[in-house]
Amino acid sequence: MNRVLLAVLFVSLVSASGAQAQQADLRDYEGGFYIPHRGIVAHTYLRHVSASGDRDFSQLQAAFRATYVLKFGDFVVVPFDVSLPVVDVTVFQANPASPAAPKTALRASGVGDITYIPTIGYGIVQNAETGTHTWFAFTPYLTLPTGSYNSDRFLNIGSNRWTVRPQLVVGQRFMKAFTLEAMANVAIHGDNDEFPVLAGATVSKLNLKQAPSFGAILAAGMDLSPTFFTGAGYYLDAAGERTLETPAGEVQAGPGTTTHALRLTMGVRLEKASTLMLQWQPDIKVSRGLTKSQFVGARFTHVFF
Repeated sequence: MNRVLLAVLFVSLVSASGAQAQQADLRDYEGGFYIPHRGIVAHTYLRHVSASGDRDFSQLQAAFRATYVLKFGDFVVVPFDVSLPVVDVTVFQANPASPAAPKTALRASGVGDITYIPTIGYGIVQNAETGTHTWFAFTPYLTLPTGSYNSDRFLNIGSNRWTVRPQLVVGQRFMKAFTLEAMANVAIHGDNDEFPVLAGATVSKLNLKQAPSFGAILAAGMDLSPTFFTGAGYYLDAAGERTLETPAGEVQAGPGTTTHALRLTMGVRLEKASTLMLQWQPDIKVSRGLTKSQFVGARFTHVFF
């Protein structure tokens, strides 16, 4: 069972880290006020995620995303928004029976699961002169099992399951330069029916289930000049319990876990249509048994008018 648990933790580690590129950054939704009708937005994310503890890992992520925006009066509709991650990860795991022994290393690289991110938004302008406005949005994230997955390996980039994560958003700009946003989401996970488990000298394929996961984001931003802004976001991720269906019945493969993280952002508007964001996100508190991680990265966004 220890090997079963280790395998679940490895897969959960990659899945959680890969999902970070899907989480909204501050002011993403506010863009609906400024992007023109039939605007096309290209996003590129590059992040290095790492952790040092009982389960060390080092992961390089890149994500490529394209968004198509339609506007109908005060409504914003995003019928096409797709993100494709590419990941290279190495995980190091200590042997519980011999902590002083060299750690076991697992490595995987490949294309991650595609996420479809349609959105319906609505904006209210309170004062056009001062730029005071409010926005509301609904985004049902849909992650498809399209990533690299081999059921004979214990570490994979793809998750081999569907996940639907509907998210509600409300945000407010005030005093010209300041923004506040709140987001809440729940993730419904499909089953991975080819989850590898070592049983003796053979690898068995079992059905992995996960209870719903919950998340929340609180973000604040401030313009320091017409071309520079900064902000901070609090990210809460409560991952659901994982269970395996075995011939002896259903067993717990991993308990529910909670991660609290802080995302710090500095943004530079290179010109009217292009923005570069530099980010650092450390975990500030995690459930017992997890290892705190962090990422440093950059995001480049360009709008085609």
